[in-house]
Amino acid sequence: MGLGIRAHDVQIFDDTPRLIERLQELGFDHIQYAPRVSLKKTTRDGRELTADLAQETGACFKQAGIRISVLGCYVNIIDPDLDKRELAIQQFSHYLEYQHSFQAKLVGTETGSVDPNFNLTRENYTADNIALTIGQIKKMVQAAEKISGIVGIEPGVNHPIHSLAVTKQMIDEVDSERLRIILDAGNLVTSENDDIAAIIDQAINLFGDKIDVFHLKEYVVHGGHAQVVPVGEGVANLGPAYQMIRSKKPAADIIWDEVMPAGFDRSIKRIHELSL
Repeated sequence: MGLGIRAHDVQIFDDTPRLIERLQELGFDHIQYAPRVSLKKTTRDGRELTADLAQETGACFKQAGIRISVLGCYVNIIDPDLDKRELAIQQFSHYLEYQHSFQAKLVGTETGSVDPNFNLTRENYTADNIALTIGQIKKMVQAAEKISGIVGIEPGVNHPIHSLAVTKQMIDEVDSERLRIILDAGNLVTSENDDIAAIIDQAINLFGDKIDVFHLKEYVVHGGHAQVVPVGEGVANLGPAYQMIRSKKPAADIIWDEVMPAGFDRSIKRIHELSL
């Protein structure tokens, strides 16, 4: 299982050797890696990714003993601007082509919003917008099937795939071995359900065979939703959640997500304590 983190939370950009050195110092052996952020200048915000760069970067991480669990390509697949929506699908398909060059387990994204500014809106939850989103995911999966890629979908309350039930609906309708789930229980927290261990347990019971990656984060509940804080300073029952994943899905990767710059060293210390 090892110990994983979102690479850009380490705050080293456009310098892969130095990022690797720091990850090793911190004790992480796998990452979620978003070229748009970690190679922001090199790739012009992730838009100019090349096969040579993907291969070189993937080889550097492999040589250092660091796996890329998730190649992050977080795009708005239901942008109300149809041109931007199409570009999002094209960019995701482009990243799928480089998944194996990066030696990544999968290419991941959330499912976007009908609000381009990502303000929380229940419009994302309408049957039509859920159907639109599942249709877009089918396109992404069809692209993956042609090149033996893997699509990782991360549900969240701010998106059309916003609950465990809708996630299961999406899995059933897409019906492909090329679809996997990135489960961040913190992204599914509501005022009615803020127990991430319970959310993880429910998800494993519903579609555990589809979950390849888990995110864990610390948070407080504000306005009915999770708000990220340094690890150890919130209300998330991270210990039971971590142990449940370790027990029920030992082959899955765990990525510590949104580790804040504020209190970063304390958060890393706490992560290591929780991961024993």
